[in-house]
Amino acid sequence: MSIPTALTRLVVTASVLALGAGLGLAPMPGDAPASAKTAYCTGVEKNRAVAAGKVIEVKQRSTLKADVYLCRKSGKRYIRDKGPYGARLGYAGTTANKREGDGKTPKGVFWMRNGFGTASNPGLRKSWTKVTRDHVWVDGKATKKGGYNTMQRKSKGYRGEALYQPKPYKYAQVIGYNEARTPGKGSAIFLHANTASMKTAGCVSMYESQLVMTMKWQSTTATQILIH
Repeated sequence: MSIPTALTRLVVTASVLALGAGLGLAPMPGDAPASAKTAYCTGVEKNRAVAAGKVIEVKQRSTLKADVYLCRKSGKRYIRDKGPYGARLGYAGTTANKREGDGKTPKGVFWMRNGFGTASNPGLRKSWTKVTRDHVWVDGKATKKGGYNTMQRKSKGYRGEALYQPKPYKYAQVIGYNEARTPGKGSAIFLHANTASMKTAGCVSMYESQLVMTMKWQSTTATQILIH
């Protein structure tokens, strides 16, 4: 190709690109990408119970599945830092009137509490309990006096859900549901890793890598979870 011909083609190409930009046409391959538009967590903003600087939004999209967004307050708005991540809900869906043993995930806004797991703390900036085969979460027909909805030890006479479960409870965080410990209102509601069956009995589960990222993202900021 001759030099004059090459220069002519370059000039023509530049003119076409300039014209396309003026007409609002899509950029050509190799052009610098446009800046991403800020995404807001409008569902979080509409909920008056939200008060935290960071919120884990669990947005239900089917009976058993949800999308998780990590939302951070910026001024008067909440912006999406990360997500969506896929999540699983209770095998019977969700409810605003949770009862013990119904297999449903409670809807609402709750504070994220301490973590626990069969492994060491992956980076959650809260208290962490490395559980053993002696640890249980008291559930079922227990009364408030009997430790209902708290972590206890079998060696001290308590009975409940075994917490030494390396698949779902390698890493887990307590969702502050029923902190009044009202018997029968539901217990052992956690954010944890997916089970082998991809089902939960009322918790919210995520893929392990995304769960760990969610734990680290909270940092030292008090965090709530919105399930809706």
